Amino acid sequence: MPTIRFQTNIPVGLHLRSTEGRPVESQFGGMQTMFSAEEGAFYVSEVVGSILAEQFQKLGVTAGEPVEITKAEVSRGNGRKGIQWMVAKVGFAPGEQPDGTFAVPKAEASELERKLAESIGMVEARKQTATPAWADYLVAQSNALIDAYSQVLTHASKYPNVRGEDVRSIFLSTFINVTKNGGRNAA
Repeated sequence: MPTIRFQTNIPVGLHLRSTEGRPVESQFGGMQTMFSAEEGAFYVSEVVGSILAEQFQKLGVTAGEPVEITKAEVSRGNGRKGIQWMVAKVGFAPGEQPDGTFAVPKAEASELERKLAESIGMVEARKQTATPAWADYLVAQSNALIDAYSQVLTHASKYPNVRGEDVRSIFLSTFINVTKNGGRNAA
């Protein structure tokens, strides 16, 4: 079953198999809520899970009924922004709803709005998968050290009386001396 991901301000149309989420263990520790839909499964925090379940109940959403769920960015005042999860029934009748709210038809997104939403989605995806520069540097330095150590071991293998521990000790001492004072001790 595919995992559904919510991008900010982009509604996702779903047909829920159940309007109640199921508590599951998070891969990051703790608990989260899983919802199952015909389109796949999605996972949210326990707090968001209870917010969605409450909205499903208020709207009278039933299993299999089409809904749109939006992870919306909203202004909280003082220039601060936050996230608000919103649920809307799809195929509703405009006007006053049974829960006392007033529904209006959703305007079709223009081509520019669709392209902007796609662009924002790509940037968000890149942010989530980007490796920090320090991690790339650390990997490159470690790989260079491994390559150098391998060369030293290969050279030492020519001598039957040189032990691996001795090579490691010499290598580490040399590395420490070379890296002191920005590598100025290398000669």
